[in-house]
Amino acid sequence: MGTEGGKDMEKGRCEEHCLCNEMAELFEEQQRLSFEGFRFVCDKIGFDTIPFVLSNDKCTFEVFGRTKSGLFFTTQVFRLESLDTRHCCAKLSLLLPVDIDGFPVDLCDEVFSLMKTNNCIIVDLSCFCSFQPLSPKLVNRELPIVEPKC
Repeated sequence: MGTEGGKDMEKGRCEEHCLCNEMAELFEEQQRLSFEGFRFVCDKIGFDTIPFVLSNDKCTFEVFGRTKSGLFFTTQVFRLESLDTRHCCAKLSLLLPVDIDGFPVDLCDEVFSLMKTNNCIIVDLSCFCSFQPLSPKLVNRELPIVEPKC
């Protein structure tokens, strides 16, 4: 009874308090947005990421990452890479918020683009109570080329 009861209690806690079901829906929509798996459509015409911010009842979740050039950054924006609904865990990749000049910025500053990184983390979704999706158009948005005036 102890072990089985604990599993039932854990399952109930996850279903009641975590974002597993919502993340499963987000993942499904993200896959549909990417237009992958179509037999007759070969062009890359969709987006492959729905960026989002995770929060618990006290604050927004923030983590450290590292750019390819070795610089450290903090971010609150993620991409859902995979989901384990059985254990209520998710693999997230970190998205780097940058300004119009391509420099890292905080999410509360003027974000022009969210750049994909190779940084990933695994989180227990039962630790969070909400998420806020952002526009897929922000991901890897091309920075403008500003030519100097003569």
